Amino acid sequence: MLPSISLVLWASVAIALALPHSYTHTHSHNYLHRPTSLQHKHDRRSDAVSDLLYIAPTSASCSGAEFPAECVASSEAIAEAIVISFAKYNVTTAPEQAALLSWMAYESGAWKYNTNHYPAPGRPGQGTRNMMMPNYVLEYASSIDTLSTQVDSAGGDVGRILALVQPDEYSFASAAWYYSTQCGEGVKESVRHEGLTGWQAFVSECVVTTVNGEREAYWTRACEALGVST
Repeated sequence: MLPSISLVLWASVAIALALPHSYTHTHSHNYLHRPTSLQHKHDRRSDAVSDLLYIAPTSASCSGAEFPAECVASSEAIAEAIVISFAKYNVTTAPEQAALLSWMAYESGAWKYNTNHYPAPGRPGQGTRNMMMPNYVLEYASSIDTLSTQVDSAGGDVGRILALVQPDEYSFASAAWYYSTQCGEGVKESVRHEGLTGWQAFVSECVVTTVNGEREAYWTRACEALGVST
């Protein structure tokens, strides 16, 4: 069970444990802490699940979900999967984490969808919590050692390949993989240091889509939850 600490602080601990001692000692300023005023701001316990619920308010349950088999509620297990992905793919700063959390929450409808369904019947092979296109799903699945043999045996069937990365441990890690492998360093620097402008560059240049009000609202809540200035 997770201790009652914030998502960003827990992520910092996980990342620190994943890195050599010499690195964490000399780069300790990268490990961010929640400002003392944040808990008052959203009036919830300062823990990882509460942060997820603040970012994605409708993720408390799957009641009424259109595709119940794809839906998961915010939980310790989901927070853990996300934090492990941040450590694995070196997503070390709160602004970057906020960008990825908001991206997943928006694309999945607050964890309601794991497959693309719209416009109906949806694009075959597109999915995970950040709704990656089939070519990226293939690349992601192929990068995971425990799945590589199954990817080969899928014979190019995009539905079968997508199914391999739909378990929570993979579907909630795909955004961090994509950010690590597909986004240029210039965009990453913008996300780390340029606030709204940097996030907009991430959406337009890396995700390759347009900013809208709902997407920005998720980002704003993620920034508030992680103590990032907007």
